[in-house]
Amino acid sequence: MQLLKEIIQLFNFIGSLVCHQRPERTLWVGGYYLPVCARDTGVCLGLLLGYTLLFFLRKKKAKGPPNLFVTLAMMAPLLIDSISQTIGLRESTNDIRLLTGLLFGTALAPLLIYTLSIVTFTRKIPLLKSILVEKVAVDDKNSWLNARALCIGVILAGILFFTIKSISGSAFFLFYWVLSIPIITAVILHIFVLPILLLIAVFK
Repeated sequence: MQLLKEIIQLFNFIGSLVCHQRPERTLWVGGYYLPVCARDTGVCLGLLLGYTLLFFLRKKKAKGPPNLFVTLAMMAPLLIDSISQTIGLRESTNDIRLLTGLLFGTALAPLLIYTLSIVTFTRKIPLLKSILVEKVAVDDKNSWLNARALCIGVILAGILFFTIKSISGSAFFLFYWVLSIPIITAVILHIFVLPILLLIAVFK
């Protein structure tokens, strides 16, 4: 039990590197606050969902970017929610933060990988080789991840949202780990692993 508490403390420390962790904006699951706030929880899990879409639904031979209309439509709600709250027009809720975060992260992952595909040295990174675009042509209308695939991402993000909402506030300890481990994995991957790999590739 002491070991589990130490792991939770470690998760909270890692989460603190990217998130304010304000209790009123953080989901309580399995008897503990998650390592990051509701919005960051959505973004982290959405990123992992977005990568899953790439593995199964991308057109490997296509050269165009992910469908930009659907991508922007998925990312805009988080930006609107965040900006309107920051300038004092309204106060958001954890449900809205979580849902907009999920949509944003799901759209961001394919866009991030497509952008990295433009930079030639990223092809030296083993972790990325299998999902990078083979040949990039930004003006090509044949989308690497089309509108249909992204809409499936929207549906899956919605299902994930209602699943998380249903277990939020639960005292069942296992639920904490089911959510926290993927969240911390996403944080470590994007804040530590990816930047280090990019630096290695630059100087290789």
